[in-house]
Amino acid sequence: MPGGGLLQRAWGAASNAAQKTAGAITGGAKMVGDGIVSGAKAAGNAVVTGAKTVGNAAVTGAKAVGNAAVTGAKAVGNAAVAVKDGVKEGVRGATRAVADAGYNAVGAGKDALDSGAKRVSDAYGKAKEYFTGKPPAQPCIACTGKDVDHDGAIFGYVNGKCVPLTQKGQEVTRADIENAKKSGYNPSSPTHSAYDPDRPDDPTRNTSQATKDCCAKCTEGKPPRTIFYVNGINTTRTTHCETLKQLGDMTCATVVGVYNATEGFAKDAQQTSKDRRLIREAAAGKKDLTTDGRNPAVNTLSDLVVAERESGRPVEIFAHSQGGAVTSLALYDANNTLKAGSPSPNAGLDENVKVTSFGSAAPQWVSGPKYTHYVHVNDATPMVFGLGDNPQNHAKYAGGGNVVTFSGERGQAADFETNGKNLDKHWLPGMTEYHGIDDDLYFKAYQQQNRNTGDTCGCGKNK
Repeated sequence: MPGGGLLQRAWGAASNAAQKTAGAITGGAKMVGDGIVSGAKAAGNAVVTGAKTVGNAAVTGAKAVGNAAVTGAKAVGNAAVAVKDGVKEGVRGATRAVADAGYNAVGAGKDALDSGAKRVSDAYGKAKEYFTGKPPAQPCIACTGKDVDHDGAIFGYVNGKCVPLTQKGQEVTRADIENAKKSGYNPSSPTHSAYDPDRPDDPTRNTSQATKDCCAKCTEGKPPRTIFYVNGINTTRTTHCETLKQLGDMTCATVVGVYNATEGFAKDAQQTSKDRRLIREAAAGKKDLTTDGRNPAVNTLSDLVVAERESGRPVEIFAHSQGGAVTSLALYDANNTLKAGSPSPNAGLDENVKVTSFGSAAPQWVSGPKYTHYVHVNDATPMVFGLGDNPQNHAKYAGGGNVVTFSGERGQAADFETNGKNLDKHWLPGMTEYHGIDDDLYFKAYQQQNRNTGDTCGCGKNK
């Protein structure tokens, strides 16, 4: 992956710095501790001698001195702990800055290469067409990965199978959206739940009767709910479909996929870098966000949001990882479109657009929608490239939304820790082990936060 060495060196340097700093703190604390002990011994001997000479008055004085020494020792110890915690936060913050800068540099370099390559390709194509009278052949989309020909497509479930409902590059119409909302995964539907007769025992491909019954009970008397889901980096079409089912089983809502196709980790990472750059440009006030090479899923989601809001309907979006960057950019784009089409100064997105992000790579979000952002403090994607865990950054960049920071291990029976003072932060966040969008990590955190809100039914794995 271009720039991969830079990121690895950044991680390594930060790790070495953390280890050296921790060693220095430990050594310094030991020296301070040894000095306190030596001083206490000397003071103690002097106190004993003085006590023999001056009697009870000296003993009383010794007690006072002793209490003061203990208090001082505690203060020194507390200070050492505070210094260690401060250094850990410094290392994590430095890692975020270095890695983010490196990642942005990789993206800028990739944009420059893409731009140059496109100019060369366009010139070649025009020359070929001029001399041969035939237009240049189009690139083989499938040759770059089987899933790419569905990039930006809307997905749903038809007759038990997860299928694309639109095509790549297709402008999404209101009719497409209505069809998608009728065809999204729904565990309570006989035709839009999951069923695979060839693999009837596979829980990822079949909706269990227990889940159907649970959802029927949970949704009784409630209005219909539709969630649009945008997946993250390096996600195959199969995995995208499995997540639609997980999300539908958990919420008992109709779930429609906006597929952010993968071309492999390296190319996906480069695409994420471009998405993040465009988000920053949008946040700085740029109105025309249409550029060559923009993620097709951005266009689909932006069209979808505009169409639904112009029709007066609310929109609910869930997004994971790179899907958060896709969603953020799409919302900036939709907000610009809605404002441009209305003379009202209050035009644009509002709380009728509800967004839940998990481990998002988006550095910033447009104001207006109602947001909840989930950030595992040891997940590198949101910690390095997204909102992080700094409340000051949340106030500036979270779009006015709520940021749920938490810590904990995959599969643990106990609830995740969400109290900021008690979060278990590692010296450096991990790249993948705390990034899963599943029932053992981010979906578990969502269910934990929404036990009493009615937004989750828990009819999947974690009831």
